[in-house]
Amino acid sequence: MKNIKILLTDLRHSTVGAHSNYVPIGIGYIASYLKEKVKEANIEIKLTTSPQEALEIINNWNPDIVGLSNYIWNSSLSNLICEHAKKINKKILCVLGGPEFPAGTGAKFIKNTSQDKTYDKCLKYLNERPSVDYFAYSDGEVSFCEVVREFIKSNLSTKKLRENNIVIKGCASISNDKSNLLVGEYIPRIGLEGSVKAYGRDIIPSPYLSGMLDEFLDGSFVPAFETARGCPFQCTFCDQGLDQNKITAFSSERIVDEMKYVAKKLSKFNSGSKTVAIFDSNFGLFEKDVNLAKYLLEVMNEYDWPQYIEAIAPKSNRENILIINDILKNRVSIGLSMQSLNLETLTDIKRRNWTTDQYVDFVKEIEKRGKTPASEIIIPLPGETEKTYYEGIKFLMDHNIQAGTYTLMMLCGAELGRDKAINKYGMIDKWRILPKQFGEYNGKKALEIERICVATNTMSYQEYLNCRNYSFVVKLLANQVFAPIYKLVKKLNISWYDFSKIMSEKIQSNDFKGKLKNIYDDFCKESSSELFNTKDDAIEFYSKKENYEKLIKGDIGENLAAKYTAKSLLHLDEAFDTIFYILRNEFKEIIDEKKMSIVDSCEKWLRNIFTINIILNESSDIKVENSYTIDLDFDFPKWLEKSSDEIEKYLYESKYELKYDPKKLKYMRNEINSLYGSKKGYNNVERAFGRYLMQYVGRGVGVFQKNYQRVL
Repeated sequence: MKNIKILLTDLRHSTVGAHSNYVPIGIGYIASYLKEKVKEANIEIKLTTSPQEALEIINNWNPDIVGLSNYIWNSSLSNLICEHAKKINKKILCVLGGPEFPAGTGAKFIKNTSQDKTYDKCLKYLNERPSVDYFAYSDGEVSFCEVVREFIKSNLSTKKLRENNIVIKGCASISNDKSNLLVGEYIPRIGLEGSVKAYGRDIIPSPYLSGMLDEFLDGSFVPAFETARGCPFQCTFCDQGLDQNKITAFSSERIVDEMKYVAKKLSKFNSGSKTVAIFDSNFGLFEKDVNLAKYLLEVMNEYDWPQYIEAIAPKSNRENILIINDILKNRVSIGLSMQSLNLETLTDIKRRNWTTDQYVDFVKEIEKRGKTPASEIIIPLPGETEKTYYEGIKFLMDHNIQAGTYTLMMLCGAELGRDKAINKYGMIDKWRILPKQFGEYNGKKALEIERICVATNTMSYQEYLNCRNYSFVVKLLANQVFAPIYKLVKKLNISWYDFSKIMSEKIQSNDFKGKLKNIYDDFCKESSSELFNTKDDAIEFYSKKENYEKLIKGDIGENLAAKYTAKSLLHLDEAFDTIFYILRNEFKEIIDEKKMSIVDSCEKWLRNIFTINIILNESSDIKVENSYTIDLDFDFPKWLEKSSDEIEKYLYESKYELKYDPKKLKYMRNEINSLYGSKKGYNNVERAFGRYLMQYVGRGVGVFQKNYQRVL
């Protein structure tokens, strides 16, 4: 029996902090399924997420096959590793798999149409990557098994596979003369037989329970779980929109066993993340998810873990995610997936949202649980105009929904990345580097460049920039730090949206001075300067030594929303200066002398309650326990507990004692540092904080507050 050595990678750049710190569950599934199903050879497998480790394994271990995930954030890196593998040993078989492919992932056919020519684009894609032997366009577990079987049949000869134009099920390759695309028969994903309740994916042995992922359970990775695979929706901006297969699932018993195993492993670490991620596209869509939560509660009760569960809320049956959250001690992220509130746009992108009344009711339920709801608007989607964008933001802001604005990614495997849609909607593209997605390996740079849409036939480029620049103010005000101000403003019958528009106009004014003005101007400038006309232009620019050094320092190439929100919150007092100046000077007709004392108490409270600076200042004493008192004319913290009450009820003098909570400070500092701090390559506090804010938008403002109690 032949011996085969296989390296499976889910590579993440770590030059200035990893893009992802999740346990690589995807390649874990592939490895465990491969070991279960392919018995024709003795198979030895290594897994890694580290580019450097991958290079060392190839150099020293000499694998027969290298399998690599291929996403928008690592496709250049994966190709670089393939090139290195072929340079070391031409006999190594290199296989890519993932959604960053012109056919997408899960597509049942790869063929040309008169408008999209998918076949030709796949051929071009692989010809540009001559070191790649096969691309798995079907689900990874089943297609990679076929690759290994054919490799065994060919006597472990990559040369025979290529020279004989061997077509492999679930995979695409190019003919030996480079002229034709060879497309293997589509393979359905595992577990399609029967309903979602059949739990067909249980036939994949658990990579956790087998110990295959133990090396990643060191406290620095966030454990990831996939309870089900597939998405019943066909959103045109998403690369899952082409996959019309049914959802397949693991059993609750299987998932709970895995979580118990992981909890036991991680309990020995005093530090590290207490978070887990569930990778389902719509967690909570089915009743099975509610039942699973009841089992997961047992894990929480036994280990007090996890403290927080990341999950993508379902696009329908959203009531289930509330039930799940309540079962799991209010530790589940709850968001609103909206993308647009314009009916024409929703039709164009094949989405159907709730009615506004349904959203308002759902938001109230989220708020009852002490969470701040969040949603995102993507621009410029088909049919969206500058006017409809502002209308959508107004709805979100006036209902206390954190409104994030994202630029439309033209993913090559999604419908809105294809010629038919591009021509239909007059989409104009630009190219930019993905934040932190770059690195230099063996003297060769890998730069991950994304294609984005900056204009359509309903939104011009200038209108896009107008919306994007305004989105900075919206993003800043959406931070939970300012939620108390939102509640007060709403109680004073001031529109939060109107407030944001005035703030945006003030900051843009030449008469406005200060740190916040500088931060805003820098955001606007970089929003434009980060864009390039072609992918090659972007690569050429960032390949230059001086520009690459700026990337490393974080001067350019960052996630701008996170970068500039972090900058603003690190100058929180100046942000408060601007906000309270606007309240006092732009709304004089609404805020009389009595109400002005309420505004004064609000300002005093907020300027004293937050601990952001001490959390992020590693040189400060984490054991600080000093306390002090503040006097208020309006019992603002008491009113916040029940902000539906009339404000006059709390117009009395009060005194509060505030002090730091060392336990909370230590937890938050460790959370940020272990995931995004110096241990992960971030060389300044702004980067680490920005990354934290971007990922944990719904965690709650309490993590940044001092402890307090009323003493009078």
